[in-house]
Order: sequence, then C-alpha cells, then structure tokens
Amino acid sequence: MIQVSIEELKPGMVLARSIMSENGDLLLAAGFEINDRVKNKLETIELPFVWIFEEGTEMVVPEELISEQISLQTISSLKKNSELIRQVAQVKELTADQMKEVMAEPAKFKNMVSAERIKRSVQEILDSIMGRDSAVINLNSIRSKNGFLFQHSLDVTITSIMMANKLMFNRFELEELAIGTLLMDIGMVVLPDQIVNKTGRLTYNEFTFLKEHPNYGWTILRENNQIPLTSAHIAYQHHERQDGAGYPRRLKGTNEPPSKTLNRDKGYVHRYAEIASVADAYVSLINPRPGVLAKTPEETMRALIQSAGTQLNRSIVDLLITMIPIYPVGSRVVVIEDQKYKLRGFTGVVAKANPDQPNRPIVILLQDLMKRKIKPKAIDLASEKDMQIQFVPLR
Repeated sequence: MIQVSIEELKPGMVLARSIMSENGDLLLAAGFEINDRVKNKLETIELPFVWIFEEGTEMVVPEELISEQISLQTISSLKKNSELIRQVAQVKELTADQMKEVMAEPAKFKNMVSAERIKRSVQEILDSIMGRDSAVINLNSIRSKNGFLFQHSLDVTITSIMMANKLMFNRFELEELAIGTLLMDIGMVVLPDQIVNKTGRLTYNEFTFLKEHPNYGWTILRENNQIPLTSAHIAYQHHERQDGAGYPRRLKGTNEPPSKTLNRDKGYVHRYAEIASVADAYVSLINPRPGVLAKTPEETMRALIQSAGTQLNRSIVDLLITMIPIYPVGSRVVVIEDQKYKLRGFTGVVAKANPDQPNRPIVILLQDLMKRKIKPKAIDLASEKDMQIQFVPLR
C-alpha cells in the first residue's frame, strides 16, 4: 500500500485502509474503488491522504502503535467531554472579557470531565504501546479538519508515553502523564471557533485570546477530583519555556533529564509538562493543523534542535531525536545518487525500516525518472552502500 494525497487520487484506485469518521462510523471500506463522486466526498471532509493498493507494495505495512478501535474510542471520549464543556460555557462568539466572566465561576465545571472514560482509554493505550517492541515513534493517523484537535492530543500522548517509557517512568507516572496529555488542550474547546479553526495568521488580539487556553484548561481540570493535579498541570504548563519566556506564568526549565528530579522548586516547569511540550512541538511539525505544510523528518529534527535549550528541554529533545524515524514505513523517497544501477531520479516507497541502520531501509521503486510506472523493484539499502535516497513530502 502507498500513501496518496486527495489531489492525487484517480478513478480506479482502490482503498487499502478503511476510512472512519471521527464518531467511529465507517465512511469507506478497504477495497472500495475510487470514483469522482467519492473523491469529491473526501475533499469535503478534508482528509490529508489515504492509503491505496499498489501492485508490488504488499509488504508495505506501516506499524500502528495503537489500534484504530482504541484511537476512535479515545477521540470519541475527548469529543464528548468537549461538547459538554462547550455547553456549560455557552461558547458562541464570546469576547476575551466575556470568557473571563465565564471562567470566573469554575464550580460550574465540577467533575465535568468524564475521568473514568479517560482513564479507561489511557489504560488501553498504555497496554497497547507497552506490548510492542518499538524504538521509533510511528504516527500514521489520518485526520480530518474537524477531528484535528482530538487526534493531535492523542498523537502527543503516544509520543509522550514512548519517551517517558525510555526514561524508565513507572506505570503510575505513565498514567498521570497520559491523562494530562490527552486533556492538555481542553482549554481550547471554550475558545471561539473562528480562532481555533483559523487557517491564516492570527491577529495580536486573537493570539492573546488563544494564549489563555492553558488557564482555561487548568480551571476546568482542577475542578475534577478524579483528575490528578499533576496531570492538570500539563494543561497549565505545556506552553512554558526553558528560558522563562513562555506563558501563562513564565516558568523556567533546567534542561535536565525529567527523571532526575521528581520535585522542583516553585517557578519551574513540571517534568510532565516538559515532556508534553516536546511531544506537542514534534507532532505540530509532522502533522500540523489544516492549512500548514508538514515538515519532513529532517526538517523536524532541525527545528527541534534549534528550539532545544531555550524553548524546549534539551535532554528530552536529544531523546526524541533518537526515536524519530528518518524514513517512516510507507513514506515516499527518491534516489538521488546511484552509480551501479543507474536509478537516479527513480521514486518509490519505504517498505521496511532497518533498526540497526535507520538511514538504510528497504525501499520499493515504482516509477522511473519520467514518472512512468515500472515493475516494482525492491532494494535493501543496507546492502547497496553507494545508493542514496531522499525523503519526498506528501503535498
């Protein structure tokens, strides 16, 4: 199977993976043949890409860290919580001053978040991730514009768990971290849609309003006696910076590994929030909000490294860099150097990762230099030292 953007879909292509709605309803089943009507429907729900069958790519099976069922159930829980909170807050087109009045009565949000449902999702996510022997973070979610916020929270949670597991956090710590990351953007749901869903640049006033969402999230979560306060602090602190220039309280970091110190003095970012901040930055780069181009793995690494030390905890960034797949399974690549087979300019997909040599995966070439289909050709780059490839972003 290969990834294809909606713009690249052509009649006759066959879906390799089913497409589900954010409510868990089946929209299109695997095996469905694409036609113009279906393509128009997919454009309407604003999916970034789909997986289709391609002869010769049967071995291309991207790893799923959690099942689609767990993913949909978790997103459904987040959505239901959000809908209840929006109803209580009576969100329509409130101004920042009006929202302050709403949040000035936090008791109205008492136990509004269904902690039991969230904790059940966390247990399922942890059981799934802990049951896999994976050293890299593979996020293969297909997100629509409407479900972006919830899928983003789930991807941040998966990334945070995998890093914290590497840091030898115990199960209790992992649970607190996961609860917090799933709910860290809960404050966004009370913001006006015209700000949350805006694809263009925010005005100064809009961004100032947006920066209140950590305060809103903290206000909502601390009113729930089933949500650990340490988890609620992730919502409160995930936009703080190591240099103290973040918001809302201008807390500082030490750039030390989060496993070193369990409790820090006042004025410093909680270690859970430091992990969440790095995961949030990573996911925002590779799976950005609608209207923003995704970064390549190389661009993502470069951006994270540039932010390390000042914005993000340097130790956590160093860890994450080792877990980012340079060539994720299913990603497109182009041959940029090859003397032996004369395949320069040929394109294909990554079929299998190489844990020992991440930059030397098995690839399947599908098109020649002129973009004409060829008989699929599998090449193990670990054995072809002179061949060099380059990641091709899906646009």
